[in-house]
Amino acid sequence: MSKTRLGMARVFELLERAHGIGTRGSERSGWMEQRLSSLLEGVARTRALDPLSIAESLEADPKLLAEIADTLRVGETRFHRDPAQWRALREQVLPALSVERVRAISVGCSTGEEAYTLAMILDQEARTFPGGFRVVGMDRSDTALAAARAGVYPEAAASDLPSEFRARYLEPTGNEAVRVARALRANVSFVTRDVMSGLPPGSYEVIVCKNMLIYFGEQARASVIESLLRALCPGGALLVARSEVPLVRALGERFALTAPGVFTLGPKASGRARR
Repeated sequence: MSKTRLGMARVFELLERAHGIGTRGSERSGWMEQRLSSLLEGVARTRALDPLSIAESLEADPKLLAEIADTLRVGETRFHRDPAQWRALREQVLPALSVERVRAISVGCSTGEEAYTLAMILDQEARTFPGGFRVVGMDRSDTALAAARAGVYPEAAASDLPSEFRARYLEPTGNEAVRVARALRANVSFVTRDVMSGLPPGSYEVIVCKNMLIYFGEQARASVIESLLRALCPGGALLVARSEVPLVRALGERFALTAPGVFTLGPKASGRARR
C-alpha cells in the first residue's frame, strides 16, 4: 500500500471513530476516497506534511478533523429537489395524518433550502391542520445555518420551484436574489446539532434525511436510522435519497415504501431498528 493510501486509511479510521464517517464493514466508495484525497492533499501542502503524518496531525487537531468531516458530508441542496417525493408527501402522506399540528424536521439541512421547501409544502396543506405546523432545520455547520436563518438565495436557486411557490413564498431583493417570505420563516427554526448525537427531543410526523446515510459506516448508519425511527410518529413519513432506500430497508422494520425514497411508518410500529 502506498504512503498516501496508508495515510488516507488512517484518516478514515479517525473520521469513523470521531464522526461516524466511513464504510466500516464494506468497501469505501470511490467518490468518497477521491474527495478525501483532495482534502488531504490541501492539508499536506498547507502544513508541509508527509502523507503518513497527516493522520497524526488531524488527531492532534480535532477542529480541523471536524471541518474535513463537514466538507465530506456537504452535498447538493436546492429548493424542491426531487419533486416526486414532495408530491407523494403532499398527496399521500399528509392527507392520511390524523393530527392537529404537524411537526417536521430536515436533518442535515445545510443552507436551508430543503427545510423551507418542506415548510412550503406544509403551508399549502395548512387548512388540513388547524394547529398549524413547525419545521426544524438541523445541521452541524454554524456557517451553513447562518445562511439558512438569513433565508436569502440567488434567483437561480429557485429555478425548480413551481411558479405558485415562487410567487407566494419568495420575495425579490433587487440584487438578483430572493428572500424567503417572513410569514413562512416564522414557522421554521434552525438548530446546530450533529445527527450522531440524535435528533432534538420530541417526535415528528415528517423527517427528511437525504444524502446523509451514504456517508456513514455500518455501525454509525444503524445508530442514525434507529434515532430516526424513534423520533418518527406512527403514520409519519421518512424521506431519504433514492440511493439510500436499500440502507433503510436493511435496518428498518414496519416501513411501507410509499414513493421512491418515501417511507411511512405503520401505526403499530415499534419505532426501533434491527441491530
